Amino acid sequence: MSTVNSAVTSGDSPATSSSTTLEISSKEPLPPTTVAPTTDAEEEDLEKLQAEIAKMEEEAARIATETAELEKEKDKASGSATNGGGSDTLEGRANAAAVGGDGTTRDGLSIYVGQVDYSSTPEELCAHFEPCGTVERVTIVCDKFTGRPKGFAYLEFQVS
Repeated sequence: MSTVNSAVTSGDSPATSSSTTLEISSKEPLPPTTVAPTTDAEEEDLEKLQAEIAKMEEEAARIATETAELEKEKDKASGSATNGGGSDTLEGRANAAAVGGDGTTRDGLSIYVGQVDYSSTPEELCAHFEPCGTVERVTIVCDKFTGRPKGFAYLEFQVS
């Protein structure tokens, strides 16, 4: 341990001077910690966690298998609709997602609606545009910071 003395004086008078002692201790390395022996309860918890992890891994494998099967079916169904059936490319996947079953695009089924009242609800917009066709989705765009509507929306219609 080392000691640092400092004197602070104000003015010329010795009565107004003060001294401060600051002690700095050198940190010694801590002794290595020992791990306490596990108890039966901790071992049971560990076994439960390992069983849960095994279940999650099985579920992930099942989902991966189902996803691969669905992608194969999708490739077979839309083989001629996308870049010669090659939906492994990013462009092919985007085209496959944008093209409907009968060849119509999602953009062809969507409309922009401006001057939407700030208090409008998706249900009101759906009811208003129902005579034009079955509305599949209504998106009222909101400010990401305040959460308030920006005054416009997008509507997506069903194919029919």
